[in-house]
Amino acid sequence: MTSGSINRRELYKPKRVPEVWFWKSNQIMIFRLNASGEYEEVSRSGFFPDLDKALLLRYIAHPDQYDAVEEFIQAIRAKKA
Repeated sequence: MTSGSINRRELYKPKRVPEVWFWKSNQIMIFRLNASGEYEEVSRSGFFPDLDKALLLRYIAHPDQYDAVEEFIQAIRAKKA
């Protein structure tokens, strides 16, 4: 989660973090480091290509973290069935 005027992506560049995620205004944004060393926004994670961001958003702000994880796992299993 980020706020303010600092471009957080710039903080990850020197470490060459391949993918960074930001959650802001009930939206998940994924940025992938490209061959020229710049971050570009992508629609899907390279590490979790089958992850449904809309499904994740349903649980990300859940008031109880334990319940959120349990319900998220159940939702993923139901989707696969």
